[in-house]
Amino acid sequence: MLNSQVDEVKSKVDIIDLISEYISLKQAGANWKAACPFHNEKTPSFMVSRDKQIWHCFGCGEGGDIFSFVQKIENIEFPEALKILADKAGVKLKKIDLQSFSQKTKLMDICQLSAEFYHKALLNSKSGEIARNYLQKRGLDAEIIEEFKIGYAPDAWEILLNLLNKKGYKNQDILAAGMIVKNDKGKFYDRFRQRLIFPIADHNGSIVGFTARILDESKENQGGKYINTPQTLIYNKSLIAFGLDKAKNEIKKQDLAIVVEGNMDMIASYQAGVKNVIASSGTALTLEQLKLLGRYTKNIVLAFDADLAGQTAAERGIETALSLGMNVKIITLPKEINGQKIKDPDDCIKQGINYWQDAIKNAQHLMDFYFLKTLSNLDLNDSIAKKQVAAKLLKQIAKLIDRIEQDHWLVKLAEKLNVPDSILRETFNQYLSQAKKPVSEIDSNKSQKKQREYLLAEQLLALILKYPQNIEYALNHLEKEMIPQMQLQKIYTELILYYNKSKQIDFTQFEKLLLKEGGELVNIFNTLMLLADKDFLNFTEEKIKTEIIYFIKELKKHLLSQKLKQIQQLMLEAEKNNEQKQLEDLSNEFLVLTNQLQNI
Repeated sequence: MLNSQVDEVKSKVDIIDLISEYISLKQAGANWKAACPFHNEKTPSFMVSRDKQIWHCFGCGEGGDIFSFVQKIENIEFPEALKILADKAGVKLKKIDLQSFSQKTKLMDICQLSAEFYHKALLNSKSGEIARNYLQKRGLDAEIIEEFKIGYAPDAWEILLNLLNKKGYKNQDILAAGMIVKNDKGKFYDRFRQRLIFPIADHNGSIVGFTARILDESKENQGGKYINTPQTLIYNKSLIAFGLDKAKNEIKKQDLAIVVEGNMDMIASYQAGVKNVIASSGTALTLEQLKLLGRYTKNIVLAFDADLAGQTAAERGIETALSLGMNVKIITLPKEINGQKIKDPDDCIKQGINYWQDAIKNAQHLMDFYFLKTLSNLDLNDSIAKKQVAAKLLKQIAKLIDRIEQDHWLVKLAEKLNVPDSILRETFNQYLSQAKKPVSEIDSNKSQKKQREYLLAEQLLALILKYPQNIEYALNHLEKEMIPQMQLQKIYTELILYYNKSKQIDFTQFEKLLLKEGGELVNIFNTLMLLADKDFLNFTEEKIKTEIIYFIKELKKHLLSQKLKQIQQLMLEAEKNNEQKQLEDLSNEFLVLTNQLQNI
C-alpha cells in the first residue's frame, strides 16, 4: 500500500516546481541550476533534472528525489516528507495504523485535531460567544477567522483530552504535543482553557503549536495574557515565523518580506490586503527564521513596536539579517493618526490601510534610520559627542558585508560630521577587523573533496555523454584502466559495449541496460548527465574536442605517475634483496614509462 502511495505522490509532484518553492532555479540546457541550499557556495553547483526528477549538488555531494530533498531541507524523516508532499499533490493517504507513523507525524496530527476542535468551539459553542465578540471588536471578519483557523478553548479541564483519547491517542503523546499538562499528583488536564486560540503553522502549513490569549482580563494572573505551546519535538519558537505558510508566495512574488512583532499585527495586515507579512511573535528575529525567509527574498522591512522591548528586539534581528547579507529597511509608524495614538501596525491599519501602505512605502534604509536617530541632536561643535557618534555609526557600517555599501556610508558620515573620510577610515578598519564574519561566508560544506583524477574522469564521461558524436575519439584513446574509480569504469565499459553493438547512443535504452547492473550505476549515470549541463553547456565542437583531449591526457599522466611510483617501490625492494635481473627489468620499464609521460 505504501509503495503505491509513494509512486502516486511522485507522479503528481514535479521536482522543478517543488524545489522552486525553496530556492531560485535557472534553466541550464535541459536541466536547472542554483546555488546549493545545503552549503554556502559562490558558484552554483546544484543541478535539477525535470526529465529524471532528481537533484544533485556537485559541491557537497548531496542528491536524490523529491522525498530526499524535503527530508533534508526540512530536517524531517520520510513519513513527514511523504505527508507534506501528499498534501501538495492532493493525494489522500490511506489510513495507516498509528504505530507506523513517526513521532513527529503523530504530534502534528494531534495538533491538527486540536485546532479543528477549537475552531468548531469558536464558531458553534455557546461559551464561544465571548471569543466571537472579541474578534468582532478587533475587526476580524469571518473569512480571515476561517483561513487562520482561529479557535476558542472552552472553560473545561479535560474536554480536549477526552476527545483525543477517543481518537486513539495516548496521554503521553498528547502531553508530548504540548496540549495537556500533568500535575503533581500525576493527573492530566487541558493546557488551554477559556482562551482565544491562534494555531501556529510551520511554513508548510502543518499546525505545530498554539498561542492562547486570555479573554477574561480579571484572570490574567492565571498564566498571563498570552500562553504558548511549550517547546516540543515539532515546535520550537525560534524556528517558526508566524504566517509564513500563508505569506510565502506573496513574499516571493514581491521579493519583499514585511516583519511585524505581534500575531494580530500580521493577521490585520493580511486581512487588509498587504499579504507579504510575517510575525516574529514578540521576539528578536532568529538566525533560523531569517534563513527561512531567505528562501523567498533577501529584502526585509521591519516594523516593530515603538516600546523599548520592540526596539531592542528589532536591533538584535537586524544584526543577524546583515550577517546573512540581507537588505534591511525600517518602518517608522506615525505616533498619532486622527487623534489616536499608534503603538503598533494593528493600530495603524485600524485608522485606514492607506496609512499602513504609506508607512511601508516610506520605509528607510537601515543606515538612513541609524543616521537620523543618532545625528538628530548632534552638536557639531562638541568634539566628544562627534567622537561618540562616529564610534556608534562606524560599528553599524562595519556590519554591512558589501564593500561598496560600506564606502557609501563612510563618505556620507564624513560629510555629516564635517571631517575627512580618510580619518574615519582608520578607525573604521579597526571595527571591520572586529566585526563578525558573515554567515554567508562560513563554509558549511563538510564533505570530503574528491581527488582530482576522480573529478577528471567524471567530467570526461559527462562530456562524452553530452556530446556523443565524439565517442569514437574517446574510445580510441581512453583505456579503461585510466579511469580511477570502479563504478565509473563499469559505466565506461558498458558504454563501449553498447556503442560497439549499435554504433549510436540511445540514453533511455542505455539507462535500462545499466539498471540491470544495479541502481547505483543508474544514479551515477544520471549525475553525470546533470554534470554535463552544469559544466559543458553550449560548447563549440572545437572546445569539446580540446576538453576531451585535455582530460584524456591528464588521466593518462596520472596513471603513468601511479605506475612509476609502484615501480620505484619495487626497485627499492629488488635492490635491497640484491635481485639484479629484476632490478634491470624494472629500470628499463621505468625509463619507458618516463619517456611516455614526458611525451604526453
